[in-house]
Amino acid sequence: MTKLLRLFLLLVSVFLFSATTFAQDAETAEFKVTVGFHCANGKQLLETKLAEVKGIESFVVNLETKVIDFKYDPAIISKEGIIAEIEKIGYYTEFSDKNKEINKACSHGEKEHGEQSEK
Repeated sequence: MTKLLRLFLLLVSVFLFSATTFAQDAETAEFKVTVGFHCANGKQLLETKLAEVKGIESFVVNLETKVIDFKYDPAIISKEGIIAEIEKIGYYTEFSDKNKEINKACSHGEKEHGEQSEK
């Protein structure tokens, strides 16, 4: 009888753990966005500032592709909220209204590093 009880408790424990893990995963959404940063300093600024945003659980900033992959809690922050946070930092995204003025984080504008402006 005790073996049966132990087996039952083990099965209940496994079921409850699985249900809790599934519920945690259900609260996490994923989102990718292309951002207009140009250099490693921009990448570092985005990483520093986005780490402070509530609701963003994790993210990866890719310098080469300019894409940020987010995992976030949609009960705390929305995709639009993430875009607004990126704009607050000083960068436009692929979803930004380019007519909206932001305080740009980067002083070299749309030119890539190393390009010379015409004088």
